Order: sequence, then C-alpha cells, then structure tokens
Amino acid sequence: MSMKAIKAKAVFTESGIEKEKLLLLDGDRFGDLLAEKDVREAGIEIAAYPDLLVLPGLFDSHIHGALGCDTMDANAAALDTIGRYLLSAGTTSWMPTTVTSSLEAIENALEALAGYHPAEDAARVTGCFVEGPYLTAEHRGAHPVEYLRELSISELEGLLARGPVKALAVAPEKAGAAEFIRHAADKGVHISLAHTSASYEEAVSAIENGADASVHTYCGMSPLHHRSPGLLGAALIQDDVYAELIADGIHVQKPAMEILLRCKPGDKVILVSDAISATGLPDGDYVLGVEPVHVEKGIPRTGSGSLAGSTANLLDEVRRLIVELGREPLSVVHMASLNPCRRFGLEDELGSIRRGKRADFLLVNERYELQQVWKDGCPAIVKRPEAKE
Repeated sequence: MSMKAIKAKAVFTESGIEKEKLLLLDGDRFGDLLAEKDVREAGIEIAAYPDLLVLPGLFDSHIHGALGCDTMDANAAALDTIGRYLLSAGTTSWMPTTVTSSLEAIENALEALAGYHPAEDAARVTGCFVEGPYLTAEHRGAHPVEYLRELSISELEGLLARGPVKALAVAPEKAGAAEFIRHAADKGVHISLAHTSASYEEAVSAIENGADASVHTYCGMSPLHHRSPGLLGAALIQDDVYAELIADGIHVQKPAMEILLRCKPGDKVILVSDAISATGLPDGDYVLGVEPVHVEKGIPRTGSGSLAGSTANLLDEVRRLIVELGREPLSVVHMASLNPCRRFGLEDELGSIRRGKRADFLLVNERYELQQVWKDGCPAIVKRPEAKE
C-alpha cells in the first residue's frame, strides 16, 4: 500500500503532543512520525493542514441512538443511520447500548448486532452494552419499572448466546450480585454499576468481585453523603475503577466534574454521550426504548422529569473539558478514545495514534471544532445522513 504523510499544527499521539514531525499513514494503519525532510526525501505524498490538530478517532462506549433510530430498533438500517451520524460527528467507534425493556426486545437487539457489519461510511461497532434490566426502581431514571428484573445467571447465559455483550449494567444491591458479577467477569463481560441505591459497602463488594466501572457517574445513584458515601463515594476513591462521565453541562455541573477529575486518575475517566434517538433532531417527542421522552432545548426528559439520556456528542464534551474547565488536552482526548479502548481490551487496535494501530483520526481547529474525519487511513464520507421518517 502507498504511504501518505499528514502535516498538521500538532498531532495528539498516544504518548504526547507532537508539533514538529509528520504523521505517516501506511494504508489503513498509522505509521511512524518523521521529520518533514525525511518524508520529502522518501517521496511520500504530503497532505498539509497547517492550522489544524490531529486527534485520534473518538470511541463512545455508552450510546443508545441518533437521528430517530435506536439500538432497540434491532435492525441494520437503524444501526447504520446511527453509525453514519456518529462518524460525521467525530466518533469513529461506538458500542450500541440497549435500554430496559422486555427480555425478548433486548435479545432481538443483540441478535441484530451479532449479524451486523457496518457500512463503510459508518462508525465501527465494538460490541454491545446492555444497560438494564438489572437495575433498582428508586434510581431507574428512564428505565421502565415494569421491566426491571432480578439477577439471573441463566438469563445472562441467554443474553450471551444472542449477541456480543461486552458490558452489562448491574445494581449491586440486588440479591445474588456477588455470584452474578463473578460469573459475568469469568465470561469476559465488563460489569458497570448503575441505577442503584447501593451502600458504599455493597459497591466495594461488587468491585472486589469484578465490577470495573460506574455508569454516568453522579447520575442514577444515591448522592454522596458524609455518612453514606454509596457508589459515588466508591467510584471517586477506588483508583482501579473506571468512571463514566457525561460532560454535556446538563447531567453534571462543572464543579462536580472538577471534583471527579481531581479524584480519579486521568486514565480511569471515560467520557460518554448516553445519546438517544433524538440526537441530531429538533426538540419534540421521542421514545427511548419504550419510554416516551420529551426534548426541550436539547434536553430529553421523561414525563416524571427524569433526564433520559442526552443529545450530546463526544467531541463537544472534549471541547468543554479543555476550553471551559482548562483541563490538559491530551488527557481529555484520551478520556474519549484510549481510556474506553483500554477498558475493553481494544487498545492495540484503536483509541490512540501509535504505529500499527488503525488510522482513525480527526482534524479539528484550535477550538476543537470538527473539520475532517478519517477512517482506516482515508477521508471519511461525513455527509449527515437523513433522519428516519
């Protein structure tokens, strides 16, 4: 395959921000970083973007839908629509996320993913995050109470047989949680603690048994109290646990984001969108799974007033943490790329700019506004797909 070199203002590599050397593309993979003199002597074609920054492609590991489509639609057309939208917004990989519904509906979504091959102009899929039905009613958010279920290892085995379950949400106070979590971890499933009233002790027990993340930290869990720190307290001080963060400025206010970012090691924060089918569309009435949702000023809520996911995208969250909170840029970018890849064992292929990895990357201006998306070493088709009618 022919090589190409990208010349930009800066390249956000896995180990640092490179401002002098050019980034080589070797077919669909990243090559080395070379001085411009060496690139020219080798006769390698140069694509010059002197005012732009090169970031790794982003990975959203918690997202339900976009443009009127939902993972629960359980068909390739819906997944392609979501994937095309994501690619056009700078998210080059995603983990389709289910929502609490009937067990049959969740199984249908998994079966659709098992046979799914993304369109070339859509973001790549990395498995499925099953969010619900093993949650608690008190902090259910937009998850319908009538479909919440108790933990069952036999049900888990049924889900695993249907499709590529990579992560599963669990409220750790549920009966049998320790055995269930250990069994899931033994099967290679990452347990995410979510929508829970768990005590600190119950949360720590779940972590000791193999749970490795808190879902949309601060949201869907008991608030921090100095005599009852709960899951939130455990997530903040357990350094080996990942903490999801929806940094849309709505789910979590900036001071609370700052608290999390000061408590957690930088490589244990994962930015997620939790975006729903209303993403990319005007305000109005939508559905998340089977739950009616009304969107006003871009904020989705259920009839009871609970937040119901978001209409955000990862690059906007990256921009907010860098520009508005003043966080270190490379660390923030990795929260939306390398960190989730490390959690799911994808770091040798995706998530950062390093020789030999897939050449998925973004070109952004200094305000972190998207200019171009490249996937597998080629400029991607980033025309926004049409919404589902």
